[in-house]
Amino acid sequence: MGFLDKIFGGRKRVEPYDLWSDDAEQLAALEARGADVGAPRESEFFLSFTSDVKAKAAADELRSRRIFHELVEPSHDIPEWMIFIRGYKEPLVPDFLRETIDLCEEFARTYGGDYEGWAGLLTDEEKQA
Repeated sequence: MGFLDKIFGGRKRVEPYDLWSDDAEQLAALEARGADVGAPRESEFFLSFTSDVKAKAAADELRSRRIFHELVEPSHDIPEWMIFIRGYKEPLVPDFLRETIDLCEEFARTYGGDYEGWAGLLTDEEKQA
């Protein structure tokens, strides 16, 4: 499912993890690279904001919820404020990936930002295989 499907409401949840179909495809691509998505790993989720006020408010709430994140000011040719939400030693499935995507989408709506997506990092063992 592509970008325009998100805009026009064509998104749907799919099994087995109740992910949005585009996130399920990304998860399958990670598995195709040799990742055991049920194994603990690092992951990152990306939010962008055009306003420092909105970004800082979102970061404050993340901090109050004790969610690992990093607030990054605009730099070089990137005009947006970014928040990176990080997962450490968390298996992506069955729940972490879905719950964190839902959280990011909630924060984007609440604070007027954009949820840009996620990345799951390969473990050292997976990189060697």
